[in-house]
Amino acid sequence: MRPTSPWLAAALLTLACLLAGCYPGPEKLGELTRTSMQQRFRSDPQFKDSGAEVVRVQVTGGGDKRFEAVASVLHAGRTYEVPITILIDGINLEWLADPAAFSFLSAGKPTAQAAIPK
Repeated sequence: MRPTSPWLAAALLTLACLLAGCYPGPEKLGELTRTSMQQRFRSDPQFKDSGAEVVRVQVTGGGDKRFEAVASVLHAGRTYEVPITILIDGINLEWLADPAAFSFLSAGKPTAQAAIPK
């Protein structure tokens, strides 16, 4: 059996390094998720008038394509810690939260059905 040529070994090493770079590190993943969340808060009719600001997303665990994280959301002078799940496939990033995770954004807001005192 013939030994592997140095050129082939270098090419395989380079390819492995490039493929390893497909997934961002925890800090970059947190920043990308923070940006995605903030964009959602600004464009979603349910949240756009809330004034919420995503201050930070801290990746706390996971690996491969699924990560656990905590988003720090500033609203009405108070910071709320919201657990989220981040899914990434090398191209797309998606974040998920419990359906009631952002209920604090609508707390205290009068609904259309609420009677307004005269």
